[in-house]
Amino acid sequence: MEKKLSEQKCPACGAPLRFDPESGKSVCDWCGMSYDIPTEEDENLDNGPSDASIPENAEELPIYNCISCGAEIVADAVSASLKCPYCGNNIVLTEKVSGGLRPDGIIPFKIDKKSLPAAVQSFYKGRKLLPSHFFDESSIEDLCGVYVPFWLYNCTYRGTVAYDGTKVSSARDGDYVISTTAHYDVERAIEMQFTDIPVDGSARLEDALMDSIEPFDMSGVVPFRMSYLSGFFAERFDKDSDEVRERAENRMYSSALDVANANAMTDYTYSSLDRRSDTLHPDELEAKYVLLPVYTFNVNYGGKQYSFAMNGQTGKVVGDVPTDKKKSLLYRWGTFAAIFAAIMLIVSFLSC
Repeated sequence: MEKKLSEQKCPACGAPLRFDPESGKSVCDWCGMSYDIPTEEDENLDNGPSDASIPENAEELPIYNCISCGAEIVADAVSASLKCPYCGNNIVLTEKVSGGLRPDGIIPFKIDKKSLPAAVQSFYKGRKLLPSHFFDESSIEDLCGVYVPFWLYNCTYRGTVAYDGTKVSSARDGDYVISTTAHYDVERAIEMQFTDIPVDGSARLEDALMDSIEPFDMSGVVPFRMSYLSGFFAERFDKDSDEVRERAENRMYSSALDVANANAMTDYTYSSLDRRSDTLHPDELEAKYVLLPVYTFNVNYGGKQYSFAMNGQTGKVVGDVPTDKKKSLLYRWGTFAAIFAAIMLIVSFLSC
């Protein structure tokens, strides 16, 4: 199988181009020129894919020849964009993003990596249990801007939810208080439209980390162009839409169930409402493949690495943070003391 590369080079001086999130253009750091992102037709003509002289059996050894300097570049099975470590050219492995593997859309990076330190500082703000010297002794490492493969699901969720409801009323009859419990069969019919429910298609990234950087503004999805990948890493999916479908369905099911529960509780004032059964199910589930922008990095503190990620469109930061044990202990004791003082105040008031 032939392996194909596409270079992103400046037409004016031949230096590598990179996608600039601030301007939304391809820029050359060498001569300062900038270029609009090409249309699909232009992209097929400009710097078209060049054949790499790789043997037919290279599937077992994913090595590419850099077109500019001839160096051999090793790529894993899912990388779709990388940088030549010898000449610095930004390279797109076109076979990973073409044909049936071509994404249906992409959200280009909107946040430049130079704004990341300020975003991380904002994330730390108000976290009182951080170690005292954390800001002086921590460092950001292994920063990587990567387009992560996501599946977006659209469907209609339909069905009914059945509940056992009770209403308890009390009335005085002489010296007695009589309580009456009325039982109800409660049912709610649900029909909900879900659009662009995202689930990551990468086995290498933690699902919980990818879920936590949502939401993405899906109105920002634009037609895929290889120029957007220049200067960033990119992966193709290694979990197809059928493999992650259950995660999408579970998210939609939970949302539909929450709506049904809220509706059942607000229509009538029940003393209790217990879900008995439901027939909720998705109809006409559709999936499309997109690339979404994510910065991944580690924060090194005290010899330990803490995993972080930042939404490359919105700037939202998520990650693990260390906790000072002494501060944590003092906080717990302070909380206990406050609760104890409140209880003693109530007891003193009642005894008066």
